[in-house]
Amino acid sequence: MAASYDYFITGDHASARGLIERSLEQHGFTVGATETGDFAVTRGSMGATVWLGGLAGKKFHLSFSVEFFVDQEGRLVARLNRNMTGGVLKGGAIGASKTDSAFVETANMLADALSGAGVLASTLEG
Repeated sequence: MAASYDYFITGDHASARGLIERSLEQHGFTVGATETGDFAVTRGSMGATVWLGGLAGKKFHLSFSVEFFVDQEGRLVARLNRNMTGGVLKGGAIGASKTDSAFVETANMLADALSGAGVLASTLEG
């Protein structure tokens, strides 16, 4: 179970950030900027999740982050992170499973979007 995925991206950094933001939004996430310029990514309803836990269905609350930095080769690196305890706290074993599945699905979706745009150099699972 990965805690993060790194995407090493070629080309214009601002365009790649925009592509990541649009891809996440197209998959139902709300993307907000943090103080450091990274992305805070959420989907679902915290209220429904607190009330129904892992049985909240499509309203199950998810919270990820995307951190950005530049590697030694000058490529933009986007790191998709998740809170390893969040799913368990919100919905027990069912919540942990939902969070894990959604995280992997999101990671694969971002890889596909970046690859499809021709800017994904490589990925690293952490």
